[in-house]
Amino acid sequence: MNADTPPDIPRPYSEVRRRLPGTALINVRPGLSLETMHVPGPSPALVLVHGGLGNLWNFYPQLDRFAGHRELVAYSLAGNGRSEDRAQHSLSGHVRDLAELLAALDVARPVVVGWSYGTAVALEYAKNHPVSGLVLTAGGAFGLTPVWELPLLKLVTALRLYRVLPGGAALRSLAKRTMLHPDSPDSLAADMVRSNPLPRRASAWRTVTDAFWGYDGRDGLDAITCPTLVAHGSADRVVPREAARRTAELLPRGEFHELDRSGHVTVAEQPEAFGALVDSVVNRV
Repeated sequence: MNADTPPDIPRPYSEVRRRLPGTALINVRPGLSLETMHVPGPSPALVLVHGGLGNLWNFYPQLDRFAGHRELVAYSLAGNGRSEDRAQHSLSGHVRDLAELLAALDVARPVVVGWSYGTAVALEYAKNHPVSGLVLTAGGAFGLTPVWELPLLKLVTALRLYRVLPGGAALRSLAKRTMLHPDSPDSLAADMVRSNPLPRRASAWRTVTDAFWGYDGRDGLDAITCPTLVAHGSADRVVPREAARRTAELLPRGEFHELDRSGHVTVAEQPEAFGALVDSVVNRV
């Protein structure tokens, strides 16, 4: 894609929401139900794992693109979206949640797609469970947490500032400056805020600080032998490009792809290009 190529704009979130089936709370064990969208289709299933402070609608462009063409599972991590909270948040706990959710849905050997902090869940799941393929984007096996993030999140949680954090124009402006490529349209920033408003639950903020802070999953990557694609935005200001590229190098069948005209939100800034990369992994399977 060259500099003259116009940005790829997904279908508006509100329209995608109307076109797709609703979500359901799937009980994975006593005391924990996860907000889930399960769309039937051909296998292998695509399992979509969102990032920190997110929910299953982070993947609305991919839900729109693949619904009816591929079995889909998208869910909100425990404590996020409408999912119930866990007593404690740990990465191993969230991996267990995913394993139990897929068992409840009778989904075997999926292609797992992780975005941002969701790449940590995807990688750790693949180390210990059979998968057909992996797609990691805006993340990797390390380097996911900016140095300023932990003190900021702890301050928000300690003072319960999540109850009064801004939305609307202020949040759209923040998303545009920190998460998106400079050429991404304002309409995309608006849809980001609509699909993923800042959570008003302390549990969503604790998920990041307790489960994902300082993640380093480089040990054991040699056990992941499925086809793996690591896609990274050319203008990602959250996760360093080198962390994604090095992750691909450490994976036995890893490939690195850079997505032009994209920041941290590759799944929405370049939905067709990203979807084509997912298709390439499915086709190899």
